[in-house]
Amino acid sequence: MKVLIIEDEDLNAETIVNHIHRYDATLQIVAHLKSKAAIEDWLLQNNSVDLVFSDIELLDGNVFSLLKENKIAAPIIFTTAYDTFYQDAFDSNGIAYLLKPISYKRFEAAMHKFQNLKGDEKQQDWEKIATTLLKSTANYKERIIIKNNTEITILNTKNIAALLTDAGKCIAIDEDGKEHTFRDKISDLAAQLDPNIFFQINRSEIINLNYIEKIETYFNDRLLIKIKNYKNKLTTSTSITPQFKRWLEK
Repeated sequence: MKVLIIEDEDLNAETIVNHIHRYDATLQIVAHLKSKAAIEDWLLQNNSVDLVFSDIELLDGNVFSLLKENKIAAPIIFTTAYDTFYQDAFDSNGIAYLLKPISYKRFEAAMHKFQNLKGDEKQQDWEKIATTLLKSTANYKERIIIKNNTEITILNTKNIAALLTDAGKCIAIDEDGKEHTFRDKISDLAAQLDPNIFFQINRSEIINLNYIEKIETYFNDRLLIKIKNYKNKLTTSTSITPQFKRWLEK
């Protein structure tokens, strides 16, 4: 079976490759592509594959603009740090939606679904399958432990107004606007937080819906977000702004 990987971050691609080899060493990874341009070039010169693992935000934009042109006909397992593209994913041959960091257990569940569908293609219900897979990952992070040389602070996630990154460290902004520094990856946290409450507005900032005080328009189709009791405004990325607006309207 031929597998295509679309992922612009090497570490994430390596995780997928390792999971593939662990699941079935006979699976053939035919290419690792990092951009929409690379996908189009590759498809012009190669035959279709059996399965695709695809990130959503690539180096040159959102992958859905390419998928809407029906460039890829194979089933797609989406692998992303964002939880706001479910509908787009299952309008685009998506059979599973795995939030980063991707554990082997969730990867294996998605592969089992794919294998089952291969034997029953006439009864495929992608959205139902997606819902089933996503329910198994709905145990969201309830607290963050902040440690320093003299004390340990426990922050309940419902009381965290925002999460930021700065110089390789994470900063949790509490309900009073106080900053708490700790070591973690923003992409890991994004996958562990309740998507009904938290939204990653760019690569380095996550906001809590319940602490949004004001939203203002900004240039390049971005938005400025004022968090309650916090001195600085946060900014959505241009590519995320439409999804953020849809998330607010849920």
